[in-house]
Amino acid sequence: MSTILVKLSGNIVADTNALGKLAEYIHALRTDGTQVVLVHGGGKQINELSRRLDLAVHQVAGRRVTNEDAREVLLYTVGGRANRELVAFLRNNDISSVGITGIDGELTTAFRRPPLDIDGEPVDFGLVGEMDLVDRTLIEHLLKGGYVPVIGCLTWSPEDGILNINADTFSIRIALALQVSELIMLMDPPAVLDGNGRPVPELRRSDWQRGLREGWITDGMKPKLLTAFEALDKGVASVLLANADTLAAGGGTRLMAENN
Repeated sequence: MSTILVKLSGNIVADTNALGKLAEYIHALRTDGTQVVLVHGGGKQINELSRRLDLAVHQVAGRRVTNEDAREVLLYTVGGRANRELVAFLRNNDISSVGITGIDGELTTAFRRPPLDIDGEPVDFGLVGEMDLVDRTLIEHLLKGGYVPVIGCLTWSPEDGILNINADTFSIRIALALQVSELIMLMDPPAVLDGNGRPVPELRRSDWQRGLREGWITDGMKPKLLTAFEALDKGVASVLLANADTLAAGGGTRLMAENN
């Protein structure tokens, strides 16, 4: 039985129209016998709660810097509100799901990420993890029981406890562990857009590098595509970037190996 992993941004978690289209898509997949796993972030919810608490939001090159205060906000959002609201929405649409995070059931084990070189400067992202172990037992147990696992992107380190982790990176590690047939990365844009704002239906690494040089791949799309191509390189069979509308319509941007 094949499995598809869908990664959702925090914006999509808060968008009932997008979630409605996703629910229809999940129903269609499950009718055909395909298992579905959802992974979500919580950027929108994190930023909203941080503003309410008068906490600064610090990001570098599209990645969140996580201090003690930010980690606490993550527990209330990614590990709480975002996860619970998504499970409740699915239940309201007749999809049985179970909400967990990478902390539960020894699903993931990580270490604190060392500083990264960003544009020639070392950046310490704080309480952010790099996963070195995925135990898929809990996910497989839920899938066999007929549930859709809904996984918030928190991980755990024996030395540092609960750690934040980039949701795209987290999704790729889970996708590889499950040997999914496809990884779908849902985002706000309908697809990767070229320099004229037009959707790019297929994207190879050389196209991505050209987009970086020409300036039409910028901001958060840089790390998203970096991790997406890593997924393809490491063995994920198919990677699609889309939003809920283009996913329902069969669109989006599919990443391609260079020789295809």
